Amino acid sequence: MIDFAFLRLDSGEFLCGKGPFQSLEAEADAEVAFYHNDFLLNDPKPWKQPAEWFMVSDPRELLVSNGATPFPAVEWDGLTDQAFRRIYEDVQSQISCHELEKSVPVLTERGRVRSGDPAALVRAVGALPEPLWAYGYRFGETGAVGATPERLFSLENGMLKTMALAGTASRHEEAEFVLDDKEIREHEFVADYLAKRLEALGKVKRSPREVLDLGSIVHFVTRLQVHLDNEQPNLDDLITLLHPTPALGAYPRGEGALRQLMEYREALETPKNFGAPFGVKREGGFESLVSIRNLSWRGSDVYLPSGCGLIRGSRFENEWRELSLKRNSVKALLGL
Repeated sequence: MIDFAFLRLDSGEFLCGKGPFQSLEAEADAEVAFYHNDFLLNDPKPWKQPAEWFMVSDPRELLVSNGATPFPAVEWDGLTDQAFRRIYEDVQSQISCHELEKSVPVLTERGRVRSGDPAALVRAVGALPEPLWAYGYRFGETGAVGATPERLFSLENGMLKTMALAGTASRHEEAEFVLDDKEIREHEFVADYLAKRLEALGKVKRSPREVLDLGSIVHFVTRLQVHLDNEQPNLDDLITLLHPTPALGAYPRGEGALRQLMEYREALETPKNFGAPFGVKREGGFESLVSIRNLSWRGSDVYLPSGCGLIRGSRFENEWRELSLKRNSVKALLGL
Protein backbone atom coordinates (compact mmCIF):
# COMPACT_ATOMS: atom_id res chain seq x y z
CA MET A 1 0.00 0.00 0.00
CA ILE A 2 1.19 3.48 -0.86
CA ASP A 3 0.60 6.29 1.64
CA PHE A 4 -1.35 9.23 0.25
CA ALA A 5 -3.00 12.53 1.11
CA PHE A 6 -5.38 14.76 -0.84
CA LEU A 7 -7.49 17.88 -0.45
CA ARG A 8 -10.01 19.55 -2.74
CA LEU A 9 -9.01 23.15 -3.46
CA ASP A 10 -11.31 26.09 -4.17
CA SER A 11 -10.63 25.57 -7.88
CA GLY A 12 -12.42 22.22 -7.67
CA GLU A 13 -9.23 20.30 -8.39
CA PHE A 14 -7.61 17.90 -5.96
CA LEU A 15 -4.04 18.38 -4.80
CA CYS A 16 -2.73 14.86 -4.20
CA GLY A 17 0.47 13.56 -2.67
CA LYS A 18 1.96 10.08 -2.64
CA GLY A 19 4.41 8.68 -0.13
CA PRO A 20 6.69 7.99 1.36
CA PHE A 21 6.15 11.23 3.27
CA GLN A 22 8.91 13.12 5.07
CA SER A 23 7.82 14.63 8.39
CA LEU A 24 8.99 18.21 8.92
CA GLU A 25 8.86 20.63 11.84
CA ALA A 26 8.15 23.57 9.52
CA GLU A 27 6.81 23.96 5.99
CA ALA A 28 9.23 26.64 4.79
CA ASP A 29 11.52 24.45 2.68
CA ALA A 30 8.83 22.30 1.06
CA GLU A 31 7.25 23.18 -2.31
CA VAL A 32 4.18 21.17 -1.31
CA ALA A 33 3.51 19.92 2.22
CA PHE A 34 0.38 18.59 3.89
CA TYR A 35 -0.44 19.61 7.45
CA HIS A 36 -1.65 16.67 9.56
CA ASN A 37 -1.90 16.84 13.33
CA ASP A 38 -4.03 15.69 16.25
CA PHE A 39 -6.65 17.83 17.98
CA LEU A 40 -4.17 19.13 20.59
CA LEU A 41 -1.49 19.88 17.94
CA ASN A 42 0.94 17.56 19.72
CA ASP A 43 2.85 16.32 16.66
CA PRO A 44 6.30 18.02 16.70
CA LYS A 45 6.59 17.36 12.94
CA PRO A 46 3.09 17.95 11.53
CA TRP A 47 4.18 18.90 7.99
CA LYS A 48 4.21 15.89 5.65
CA GLN A 49 6.17 16.34 2.42
CA PRO A 50 5.18 13.82 -0.26
CA ALA A 51 7.62 12.00 -2.52
CA GLU A 52 5.48 13.21 -5.44
CA TRP A 53 2.45 15.43 -5.87
CA PHE A 54 0.03 16.25 -8.67
CA MET A 55 -3.28 17.95 -9.45
CA VAL A 56 -6.25 15.92 -10.70
CA SER A 57 -9.99 16.30 -11.17
CA ASP A 58 -10.68 12.92 -9.56
CA PRO A 59 -8.68 11.62 -6.57
CA ARG A 60 -9.33 7.96 -7.40
CA GLU A 61 -6.02 8.05 -9.25
CA LEU A 62 -4.46 7.59 -5.82
CA LEU A 63 -5.86 4.06 -5.64
CA VAL A 64 -4.51 0.87 -7.13
CA SER A 65 -5.84 0.12 -10.64
CA ASN A 66 -7.30 3.64 -10.88
CA GLY A 67 -10.06 3.05 -8.34
CA ALA A 68 -10.85 -0.64 -8.73
CA THR A 69 -10.26 -1.14 -4.99
CA PRO A 70 -13.51 -2.59 -3.53
CA PHE A 71 -15.63 -0.45 -1.18
CA PRO A 72 -15.58 -1.47 2.48
CA ALA A 73 -18.44 -3.50 3.96
CA VAL A 74 -18.76 -2.29 7.56
CA GLU A 75 -20.41 -4.10 10.46
CA TRP A 76 -21.47 -1.37 12.89
CA ASP A 77 -21.68 -1.67 16.67
CA GLY A 78 -24.71 -0.34 18.45
CA LEU A 79 -24.74 2.98 20.32
CA THR A 80 -26.21 3.77 23.72
CA ASP A 81 -26.72 7.23 25.20
CA GLN A 82 -25.49 6.66 28.78
CA ALA A 83 -21.97 8.08 28.45
CA PHE A 84 -23.10 11.04 26.38
CA ARG A 85 -25.98 11.75 28.79
CA ARG A 86 -23.56 11.94 31.75
CA ILE A 87 -21.39 14.44 29.89
CA TYR A 88 -24.43 16.42 28.75
CA GLU A 89 -25.59 16.78 32.36
CA ASP A 90 -22.10 17.76 33.54
CA VAL A 91 -21.82 20.49 30.89
CA GLN A 92 -25.27 21.84 31.70
CA SER A 93 -24.37 21.95 35.40
CA GLN A 94 -21.29 24.03 34.67
CA ILE A 95 -23.26 26.33 32.40
CA SER A 96 -25.81 26.86 35.18
CA CYS A 97 -22.93 27.81 37.52
CA HIS A 98 -21.57 30.26 34.90
CA GLU A 99 -18.33 28.30 34.68
CA LEU A 100 -18.80 27.56 30.98
CA GLU A 101 -20.85 28.81 28.05
CA LYS A 102 -20.30 26.07 25.49
CA SER A 103 -18.62 22.70 25.05
CA VAL A 104 -18.62 20.28 22.11
CA PRO A 105 -18.44 16.60 23.12
CA VAL A 106 -17.94 14.08 20.30
CA LEU A 107 -19.68 10.71 20.16
CA THR A 108 -18.20 7.98 17.95
CA GLU A 109 -19.96 5.10 16.23
CA ARG A 110 -17.63 2.13 15.75
CA GLY A 111 -17.47 -0.85 13.46
CA ARG A 112 -15.25 -3.31 11.65
CA VAL A 113 -14.44 -3.78 8.00
CA ARG A 114 -15.60 -7.23 6.94
CA SER A 115 -14.47 -6.91 3.33
CA GLY A 116 -13.05 -4.32 0.96
CA ASP A 117 -10.76 -1.41 1.81
CA PRO A 118 -11.75 1.84 3.59
CA ALA A 119 -9.27 3.74 1.39
CA ALA A 120 -11.63 2.99 -1.52
CA LEU A 121 -13.95 5.69 -0.09
CA VAL A 122 -11.73 8.10 -2.05
CA ARG A 123 -13.95 7.09 -4.98
CA ALA A 124 -17.00 8.55 -3.22
CA VAL A 125 -15.71 12.10 -2.75
CA GLY A 126 -14.59 13.03 -6.27
CA ALA A 127 -17.84 14.71 -7.33
CA LEU A 128 -19.40 16.18 -4.20
CA PRO A 129 -21.16 19.58 -4.22
CA GLU A 130 -19.15 22.80 -3.88
CA PRO A 131 -19.88 23.62 -0.19
CA LEU A 132 -17.89 20.52 0.81
CA TRP A 133 -14.11 20.16 0.85
CA ALA A 134 -13.23 16.53 0.26
CA TYR A 135 -10.05 15.33 1.91
CA GLY A 136 -8.30 12.21 3.06
CA TYR A 137 -5.08 10.44 3.84
CA ARG A 138 -3.58 7.04 4.52
CA PHE A 139 -0.43 6.72 6.60
CA GLY A 140 0.38 3.06 7.17
CA GLU A 141 -2.52 1.24 8.85
CA THR A 142 -4.40 4.46 9.70
CA GLY A 143 -6.36 6.85 7.54
CA ALA A 144 -9.47 8.95 7.01
CA VAL A 145 -11.70 10.04 4.15
CA GLY A 146 -14.31 12.74 4.49
CA ALA A 147 -15.99 15.86 3.17
CA THR A 148 -16.16 18.81 5.55
CA PRO A 149 -18.17 22.02 5.20
CA GLU A 150 -15.84 23.82 7.62
CA ARG A 151 -12.71 25.67 6.59
CA LEU A 152 -10.16 26.56 9.23
CA PHE A 153 -8.57 29.21 7.01
CA SER A 154 -7.04 29.85 3.63
CA LEU A 155 -4.17 32.23 2.99
CA GLU A 156 -3.08 33.67 -0.34
CA ASN A 157 -1.40 36.96 -1.26
CA GLY A 158 -1.71 38.19 2.32
CA MET A 159 -5.49 37.58 2.49
CA LEU A 160 -6.71 35.22 5.20
CA LYS A 161 -10.24 33.84 4.86
CA THR A 162 -12.07 31.82 7.45
CA MET A 163 -15.61 30.98 8.53
CA ALA A 164 -17.78 30.45 11.57
CA LEU A 165 -19.85 27.31 11.03
CA ALA A 166 -22.16 26.44 13.90
CA GLY A 167 -25.84 25.78 14.39
CA THR A 168 -27.37 22.70 12.78
CA ALA A 169 -30.78 21.46 11.72
CA SER A 170 -32.42 19.09 9.32
CA ARG A 171 -33.20 20.79 6.01
CA HIS A 172 -36.95 20.36 6.42
CA GLU A 173 -36.72 22.35 9.68
CA GLU A 174 -35.00 25.36 8.09
CA ALA A 175 -37.94 27.74 8.61
CA GLU A 176 -37.82 27.16 12.38
CA PHE A 177 -34.02 26.98 12.43
CA VAL A 178 -33.43 30.53 11.18
CA LEU A 179 -35.48 31.88 14.12
CA ASP A 180 -34.12 29.51 16.78
CA ASP A 181 -32.51 31.55 19.57
CA LYS A 182 -30.39 28.65 20.80
CA GLU A 183 -28.94 27.93 17.36
CA ILE A 184 -28.28 31.63 16.71
CA ARG A 185 -26.49 32.08 20.06
CA GLU A 186 -24.40 28.97 19.47
CA HIS A 187 -23.34 30.34 16.10
CA GLU A 188 -22.56 33.83 17.36
CA PHE A 189 -20.21 32.44 20.02
CA VAL A 190 -18.05 31.13 17.17
CA ALA A 191 -18.34 34.20 14.93
CA ASP A 192 -17.50 36.62 17.75
CA TYR A 193 -14.57 34.49 18.86
CA LEU A 194 -13.04 34.42 15.38
CA ALA A 195 -13.53 38.15 14.86
CA LYS A 196 -11.71 38.90 18.11
CA ARG A 197 -8.84 36.52 17.33
CA LEU A 198 -8.38 38.01 13.87
CA GLU A 199 -8.23 41.61 15.14
CA ALA A 200 -4.60 41.05 16.09
CA LEU A 201 -3.78 40.38 12.42
CA GLY A 202 -5.40 43.34 10.68
CA LYS A 203 -8.75 44.91 9.80
CA VAL A 204 -11.48 42.25 9.84
CA LYS A 205 -14.31 42.09 7.31
CA ARG A 206 -17.28 40.09 8.55
CA SER A 207 -20.22 39.01 6.38
CA PRO A 208 -23.81 38.69 7.62
CA ARG A 209 -24.94 35.33 8.98
CA GLU A 210 -26.29 33.03 6.25
CA VAL A 211 -27.75 29.54 5.94
CA LEU A 212 -25.51 26.93 4.32
CA ASP A 213 -27.56 24.20 2.62
CA LEU A 214 -25.83 20.82 2.50
CA GLY A 215 -28.79 18.83 1.26
CA SER A 216 -30.03 16.88 4.28
CA ILE A 217 -28.48 19.36 6.75
CA VAL A 218 -28.37 23.15 7.10
CA HIS A 219 -25.92 25.22 9.14
CA PHE A 220 -25.42 28.89 9.95
CA VAL A 221 -22.27 30.31 8.38
CA THR A 222 -20.52 33.67 8.79
CA ARG A 223 -17.53 34.39 6.54
CA LEU A 224 -14.62 36.50 7.75
CA GLN A 225 -11.50 37.78 6.08
CA VAL A 226 -8.55 39.96 6.97
CA HIS A 227 -5.68 41.39 4.95
CA LEU A 228 -2.69 40.59 7.11
CA ASP A 229 -0.45 43.39 8.32
CA ASN A 230 2.36 40.84 8.24
CA GLU A 231 2.56 39.54 4.68
CA GLN A 232 4.79 36.58 5.62
CA PRO A 233 3.07 35.06 8.66
CA ASN A 234 4.09 31.79 10.28
CA LEU A 235 1.48 29.18 9.38
CA ASP A 236 1.98 27.20 12.58
CA ASP A 237 1.28 30.36 14.59
CA LEU A 238 -1.92 31.04 12.62
CA ILE A 239 -3.14 27.48 13.15
CA THR A 240 -2.49 27.77 16.89
CA LEU A 241 -4.25 31.15 16.97
CA LEU A 242 -7.48 29.86 15.43
CA HIS A 243 -7.71 26.21 16.47
CA PRO A 244 -9.86 25.03 18.10
CA THR A 245 -12.72 27.45 17.51
CA PRO A 246 -15.82 27.17 19.71
CA ALA A 247 -17.44 25.29 16.81
CA LEU A 248 -15.58 22.22 18.04
CA GLY A 249 -13.88 23.37 21.22
CA ALA A 250 -14.99 25.10 24.41
CA TYR A 251 -16.08 28.68 25.10
CA PRO A 252 -14.66 30.72 26.71
CA ARG A 253 -11.40 29.25 25.47
CA GLY A 254 -8.96 28.54 28.25
CA GLU A 255 -6.66 25.80 29.46
CA GLY A 256 -9.17 24.53 32.00
CA ALA A 257 -12.06 24.35 29.55
CA LEU A 258 -9.88 22.68 26.92
CA ARG A 259 -8.52 20.19 29.42
CA GLN A 260 -12.05 19.28 30.44
CA LEU A 261 -13.11 18.95 26.80
CA MET A 262 -10.27 16.49 26.25
CA GLU A 263 -11.50 14.50 29.26
CA TYR A 264 -14.91 14.31 27.58
CA ARG A 265 -13.32 13.22 24.31
CA GLU A 266 -11.28 10.56 26.11
CA ALA A 267 -14.36 9.27 27.97
CA LEU A 268 -16.22 9.00 24.65
CA GLU A 269 -13.12 7.51 22.93
CA THR A 270 -13.04 10.22 20.27
CA PRO A 271 -10.37 9.65 17.59
CA LYS A 272 -7.42 11.95 18.31
CA ASN A 273 -7.42 13.44 14.80
CA PHE A 274 -11.14 14.23 14.65
CA GLY A 275 -11.70 17.97 14.36
CA ALA A 276 -7.99 18.65 13.98
CA PRO A 277 -6.63 20.95 11.26
CA PHE A 278 -5.77 19.32 7.94
CA GLY A 279 -4.34 21.35 5.08
CA VAL A 280 -1.84 21.78 2.30
CA LYS A 281 0.72 24.43 1.47
CA ARG A 282 1.53 25.02 -2.19
CA GLU A 283 2.86 27.83 -4.38
CA GLY A 284 2.97 30.28 -1.51
CA GLY A 285 -0.65 29.67 -0.51
CA PHE A 286 -2.23 27.53 2.19
CA GLU A 287 -5.65 25.94 2.50
CA SER A 288 -6.79 24.19 5.65
CA LEU A 289 -10.00 22.68 6.92
CA VAL A 290 -11.48 21.25 10.08
CA SER A 291 -11.41 17.48 9.72
CA ILE A 292 -15.00 16.57 10.56
CA ARG A 293 -17.62 14.54 8.64
CA ASN A 294 -15.24 11.65 8.02
CA LEU A 295 -14.74 7.96 8.43
CA SER A 296 -11.37 7.07 9.95
CA TRP A 297 -9.76 3.69 10.44
CA ARG A 298 -6.96 1.83 12.12
CA GLY A 299 -6.43 -1.59 10.61
CA SER A 300 -9.90 -3.14 10.27
CA ASP A 301 -11.47 -0.92 12.98
CA VAL A 302 -13.46 2.08 11.72
CA TYR A 303 -14.72 5.19 13.50
CA LEU A 304 -17.53 7.59 12.61
CA PRO A 305 -17.58 10.56 15.03
CA SER A 306 -20.07 13.41 15.35
CA GLY A 307 -20.13 16.36 17.71
CA CYS A 308 -22.70 18.83 18.98
CA GLY A 309 -22.46 22.18 20.72
CA LEU A 310 -23.98 22.26 24.20
CA ILE A 311 -25.02 25.66 25.52
CA ARG A 312 -27.71 27.05 27.81
CA GLY A 313 -31.03 26.06 26.25
CA SER A 314 -29.77 22.82 24.73
CA ARG A 315 -32.14 19.86 25.02
CA PHE A 316 -30.80 16.33 25.29
CA GLU A 317 -33.23 14.84 22.76
CA ASN A 318 -32.37 17.49 20.15
CA GLU A 319 -28.62 17.08 20.62
CA TRP A 320 -28.85 13.29 20.42
CA ARG A 321 -30.83 13.64 17.18
CA GLU A 322 -28.24 16.09 15.78
CA LEU A 323 -25.44 13.62 16.43
CA SER A 324 -27.32 10.96 14.48
CA LEU A 325 -28.19 13.39 11.69
CA LYS A 326 -24.52 14.22 11.15
CA ARG A 327 -23.37 10.59 11.14
CA ASN A 328 -26.12 9.58 8.75
CA SER A 329 -25.16 12.40 6.39
CA VAL A 330 -21.59 11.05 6.30
CA LYS A 331 -22.83 7.52 5.61
CA ALA A 332 -24.92 8.85 2.75
CA LEU A 333 -22.03 10.87 1.29
CA LEU A 334 -19.63 7.95 1.44
CA GLY A 335 -22.08 5.27 0.36
CA LEU A 336 -21.99 3.46 3.69
